Amino acid sequence: MSKSVRILIALAAVVAMATPALAEFTLGGYFRTQGYMQNAQDLGAEDPDTYTAVDQRFRAKLGYTLNDYVSFVYYGEVDTMWGASGSATKYPGGQGGEVGADGVNFETKNVYVDFKIPDTRSNLRLGIQGVKDAFEGVVFWDDMAAANLSGAMGAIDYTLLYSKWNEGNTTNWDDRDFYAIDLSHKYGDYAKAGVAFYYLDDNRVPTESAELWYAGLYGDYRFGNMGIDGFFVYNGGTVDDETGAMDDLDVSAWVASVKAKMVVRNGDLGLRYIYYSSDDDYSDEDIESFSGSQGKFEFVDENLSIFLVDKFVNNVPKNRYAIDAALAGAGMHALVFSGNFKNLPVDSYAGFGVGAFFVDEDEFDLGDGERLEFKDKDLGYEFAARIGKKFAEKYDVSLRGAYAILGDFFDGVSDVEDEDADDVWTTTLMVNVPF
Repeated sequence: MSKSVRILIALAAVVAMATPALAEFTLGGYFRTQGYMQNAQDLGAEDPDTYTAVDQRFRAKLGYTLNDYVSFVYYGEVDTMWGASGSATKYPGGQGGEVGADGVNFETKNVYVDFKIPDTRSNLRLGIQGVKDAFEGVVFWDDMAAANLSGAMGAIDYTLLYSKWNEGNTTNWDDRDFYAIDLSHKYGDYAKAGVAFYYLDDNRVPTESAELWYAGLYGDYRFGNMGIDGFFVYNGGTVDDETGAMDDLDVSAWVASVKAKMVVRNGDLGLRYIYYSSDDDYSDEDIESFSGSQGKFEFVDENLSIFLVDKFVNNVPKNRYAIDAALAGAGMHALVFSGNFKNLPVDSYAGFGVGAFFVDEDEFDLGDGERLEFKDKDLGYEFAARIGKKFAEKYDVSLRGAYAILGDFFDGVSDVEDEDADDVWTTTLMVNVPF
């Protein structure tokens, strides 16, 4: 037997012995590059400038199972804006997008341990993890350091969560802490209903504090090829700024939404209504506009990119102008019709979104006899679409775009007084390779 053959046999034996251990590892993630061209970054301006950028993201999720009860996950990310050096605070040494390509640009998104508690239907996830609320992200949808206990007790599914959002001086009570409880019940395969309560205790500055709580109901009901889901969430609490005008203010606001869905050939259709409460008096002792949106990823499944958040946006600024107006006190009414279709000819797919947006208030009392008035409640209308095709099953190339007709609400806020704000648009070419 030749020396080369003996070496190959030895290597094969080593691989064979290592295979059971290697089988405990899992690896997933994606590589995504997006080329943007849009003028929506200059909303409200006359003849807005066109913004262009190429944004690249790589995410790798590594999992390792120790036994039937314990497993680890590490989720890393590399962000690179082509041509950008980055900032010394976020990316020391640069993002690596400049010519030469050297840079420090690796981030940890998630790192946690999962523990399936023996002889129970419960699981404890401890560490930095992605967490979403029960209300389409209007309260929070973000990565955070947390202890997350979830499971089932009898017929009730539950989640108990504690998260530290900010750590101040460790010797003082000047942190931002978040608590959550979610209880739900499934009625067979056709319905689900739940309640959720969240509490945010913000003590980051001694002279400024906030205690905000959120309580809401949510549900989902399906019948045949139809379905309906929705939620209502109330925001209460107090905000106290002893050094400014926001001294001991009571928070009283709410958000509600309902969506009708229908399964059609090769896809689905949906019609969603959204409401945010408004605050037309900035001079009183109440805050009636919703306080939330940690993560800023509300209603991303509606296929819009200007008035609502683009589902695939990475590092470029987010367009979410209807949500911005709602959270600023104007409130919002919105109606969005959307659809998604897959398994189309030549391994392609498509989606669309059409939305109409209106503020709840267009006149505001600023106090001392001052008022802020907008021309109309009409925010505008957005038309968006996405088409894509997969090559070699994994190489996913898509083009998406959106056009927004700005309403009279934006008239007079452009560069030229009393000038109508120009309509805005956005286009994105994306290559996405999941693994």
